[in-house]
Amino acid sequence: MIESISDILIITDVDGTLLREKDGISKENLEAIKRFTAKGGHFTVSTGRAIDVAMELLKGIPINAPSVHINGGYFYDWQKGEIIEPNYISSYARFTVKKIAEKFDCCDCHFASTDSVNLMTSGKYLKKYIPEREFHFFSGSFEDIPENVYKYIVCCDPENMDEIRKFAESVSGKEIKIIQSSPFFLEILPPKNSKGKSLERLCEIVGIPLENSVAAGDYENDSDMILAAGIGAAVENAQESLKEKADIILPSCEENAIAHLIEFLEEMYE
Repeated sequence: MIESISDILIITDVDGTLLREKDGISKENLEAIKRFTAKGGHFTVSTGRAIDVAMELLKGIPINAPSVHINGGYFYDWQKGEIIEPNYISSYARFTVKKIAEKFDCCDCHFASTDSVNLMTSGKYLKKYIPEREFHFFSGSFEDIPENVYKYIVCCDPENMDEIRKFAESVSGKEIKIIQSSPFFLEILPPKNSKGKSLERLCEIVGIPLENSVAAGDYENDSDMILAAGIGAAVENAQESLKEKADIILPSCEENAIAHLIEFLEEMYE
């Protein structure tokens, strides 16, 4: 039961929800988060990005609960400065990705380790969507990929996504699951990894009942997190299928969605 702001955990997706496409965190969002945490509220993020990149993007934001990375691959404790509860993907997944790379020349294939995104192909598609500083090229073969991999990502133009996704699903096994995190990112994850499962575990770590959690997102990979939370919120720029699952619809990412969410909670619980 929520009696005050200090009883609440907010967890938000980063790209397309918390951060604007070009200008990062807005002044309105940042001020609202600072106000929320000063009142004892718990604030964190759930992102497909690794912690090293996330740190740069989230600099100055008062995150006071462990964050979720690689769509549930691990938590990061900001107070202790350490990764906790890592969950690596089965080595079988590399063969699924290898088949995709062999069949399609209209995509990039890469994998996420703790500190970087490692590119196994040319990178011409990936460069369209994320800065080059966020990834490294991997010089080995698929057989040389290390064991400590959290996920694989296939990047392509949106018009090729349906065909590639259908093929990926046809050659995958029970050891992996496939989701989309944007119109151009197809993610291959451990079957139990999800933002929703991570939210459930995060509430246990923080000591907040799941029904006291508030989750916000914009895309398919945020779906189970929004459904698991006590209050699930979708931004106006979210997929229509996600909006249908949300309890509330916020303004768009570009219009200070998280500030509006915090104002909504303040009106309810102050």
